[in-house]
Amino acid sequence: MKSDYFYDIAEKVSIHDYIEKLDGRVLFIYSPTSLEKIDIRHSKILFKNWHHISKNVEKIDEYIKTLNNIEEIITFGGGSTIDIGKYISSQLNIKYTCIPSMLSTNAYATDKAALIKNEKKVTIVAKMPDKIIIDDEVLKLSKDENLYGLADVLSIHTALYDWKIANEDIKETIDKEIYEKAKHLLNEVLEFIQDNSLEHIVESNMKLFQFIGEAGYITNLYGTGRPESGSEHIMAKEIERRIDMPHGISVSIGILSMVLLQNRNITRILGAIQKMKILESSSKFGLSAEIIEKSFLNLTPRIDRYTIVNRHTENMEHRKKVIESFLKIVDKQIITK
Repeated sequence: MKSDYFYDIAEKVSIHDYIEKLDGRVLFIYSPTSLEKIDIRHSKILFKNWHHISKNVEKIDEYIKTLNNIEEIITFGGGSTIDIGKYISSQLNIKYTCIPSMLSTNAYATDKAALIKNEKKVTIVAKMPDKIIIDDEVLKLSKDENLYGLADVLSIHTALYDWKIANEDIKETIDKEIYEKAKHLLNEVLEFIQDNSLEHIVESNMKLFQFIGEAGYITNLYGTGRPESGSEHIMAKEIERRIDMPHGISVSIGILSMVLLQNRNITRILGAIQKMKILESSSKFGLSAEIIEKSFLNLTPRIDRYTIVNRHTENMEHRKKVIESFLKIVDKQIITK
């Protein structure tokens, strides 16, 4: 099921070797936390901290006006860095090379940029990277973040069921080819997690890169996030509105709680999330049973995406029973009172 373009643009190489060959017509946008992990300064190219550019579209547009003779954008970091690089390279119509420092997001495999415009979060169509550089040694420095990215792929489990619900309730058309691609990927990921030790999983960076990237690329093929984003992301967004925490944790809570709201068996997906120990650090970010319950009971449907939440908008008593069941399933050592 591999998407040829996504795999063709990826190259496994040392970031030091790659940067050494660059000349002065390159803008290198970096995440400061990523640059702290390795020393990759190079005097011939322009280095820019993404915080000094910002994610604000108006500020980025002003910065673009200052760029002269730049022929290539390279980014080194996570999702925010990648989104800025995709947008600038798209606006200038120049080459874009992405060097992920972690696999916490599938941003490297999509043509969308999540930015801020008029003080609101927006998703802008930009461009896919022309090249993705994979440095295995660099990715090994972000093992937790890489697992968060893999957990996000598991959202296909609830998103596809939401798609079926939308088809039943409002006759939304299901793209059978995309649906089957996403379903096949989900099964591959679940089998990979089930059949391997956690130690092997965290060391399999190329495999994680492929799984996470393929999930993003499937949404590219379809045109929206429908194949991998549904009710679980509504829940994740509600949690993230209350506390600042890794998306991989909040979306895992979303997946598990929505599986129960969808009245489905939770065993396999729970086993995968528990095996990766995604929730074990949740309390240090301030996640509690109270926040989860408030988030769940406060859920409102997405205007543009019909999900299981639409079916239970008014049925608050049922929601209370579901979240009580969820909190009993999740060990108290993971989520504090």
